[in-house]
Formats: sequence, structure tokens, C-alpha cells
Amino acid sequence: SLELTRRKLRKEAQKRDLLAVQAIRAIDDIDKTINLYVSRLREWYSIHFPELDELVKDHHDYALIVRELGDRSNITLEKLKRLGLSEELAAKIAEAANKSIGADLSDFDMEYIKTLASIILDLYELRETLGDYIDAVMKEVAPNVTALVGSKLGARLLSLAGSLESLAKHPASTIQVLGAEKALFRALRTGGKPPKHGIIFQYPAIHKSPRWQRGKIARALASKLAIAAKIDYYSGRFIGDKLVKELEERIDEIKKLYAKPPAKKAEEAKPSRRVREKKR
Repeated sequence: SLELTRRKLRKEAQKRDLLAVQAIRAIDDIDKTINLYVSRLREWYSIHFPELDELVKDHHDYALIVRELGDRSNITLEKLKRLGLSEELAAKIAEAANKSIGADLSDFDMEYIKTLASIILDLYELRETLGDYIDAVMKEVAPNVTALVGSKLGARLLSLAGSLESLAKHPASTIQVLGAEKALFRALRTGGKPPKHGIIFQYPAIHKSPRWQRGKIARALASKLAIAAKIDYYSGRFIGDKLVKELEERIDEIKKLYAKPPAKKAEEAKPSRRVREKKR
């Protein structure tokens, strides 16, 4: 009876984990679409207000300004501040709007540009909603993996592995380089250095650490992820707090033991001129 319950739990978890996989892939698709649409919006609106492209690097803020204010004659310091921009940036934009060399556009033309900006903002909202959905699903189907790396990175690991079952069957060494398969195959083919980490490079303790510590931290994280995935798939018990504590202790140990960069290997001494001449 207990074994039957476990089997049913595994089957249900597998179905739910595929929902998380599809959701994180949808977020990746949305990101690509946002980048494509924002590039078009910036080029289009720059006909009217070219200076804004350089002043506002944040894509969401750029689309918000276009949708809410439209024609540069509507852009004022107070209106920009109401949109949440800092006073310093708002002042620069307002001044640039007054001195802009861009072409005037009719209300008819501006409405279509504002429509594109509105679609971009809707995509940002959808992205956030999907993020909340992934949080909920991942805490349900892979609570230990989520405790270690968060819901979004956890979902990306499931996506790369294919499912929670597949991730649970991967050894730590494979989990460590998930997402870096091309670099790994290239290294195997050419005899170069294999990658030390794949998608788990997004884990803050890895990408914020000095280069010489990253591989060791990646190994420690992959080891805990391998345990977490197995427990999530086969038993469903929650030991996330314990895994996180052990990982943090190991990371602290790595940072103390390898605080300084390793000494560079001494280059092999070049043969003397006399030896070279003898070889000839």
C-alpha cells in the first residue's frame, strides 16, 4: 500500500513538473519576443524622439514612457516622476524632449507606436504572472531543489534534464554542466578544458565568487542538487533546510581554503641557444 502510494505520488509529480518545464520555456520565449519588439519600438519611436533611446536603457521604462506619454510634447518632469522615474533621469528626459531633433508625428501614427508599447508591457505582466505560477508548481513538485536554487533556476534544470525523473537519475557531474553541452562536446573533441558549470552558473554564490572558486562551488551545489532531485522524485520528504545549511557551510569552507588565487604554473624553461643549435 505504501509503495503504491509512492508510485502514484511519482506519477502525479512527473505530470506537474512538465507544467513547470513548459512555463519556464514560455518565459524564455517571452523574453525573446520582448527583446525583438523592444528593438522595433526603439527604432520606430526614435523617428520622433531619438534622444530617449540613449537616456533610457531599461526596456520596461522605455515602453512605459511611450505608452503613457506618447508625443514628446507631453513629456514633462512631473509626468515622468509619476511613472516612477528618478528625478535626475526625469529631468534629463524632459530637457531632451524640449530640444529633440526628432520628426513630428500625427496622432494617427503615434497610436500605432503606443499599441506596440502596450503589447510589450502586457508581455512583461505575463512574464511576472508565469513566474508566480512557476513558484507555486516548483514548491509542490520539487521543494528540495527549489529550496537550494529557487523556483526559476530549478525549473530550468528540469527543462534541460527533460523532467524531474530524468534530473533525479542524473549524477552530480552531469547536473553540474547541464546547459553547457556544446562547450563540453567541443572540449572532448579538441582536447580543451571542459566547462566547470552550466546553467547553475546563475546561482549567486557561483557567479559572484572569484573565478578560481567557481568550479568547487559548482561541484558542491551539483552534489546537493543530485540529492534534492532524488528525494523530490522518489519520496517527497522535505529536507531543503538541511541541504541549504550544509551547502552554505561548504561554500564558506571553500572561500576560506581558497581565498587567494592559485599560483600560476611556472613556464617550462626554454632550451638554451647552444642546445637549439645542436638540434639543428
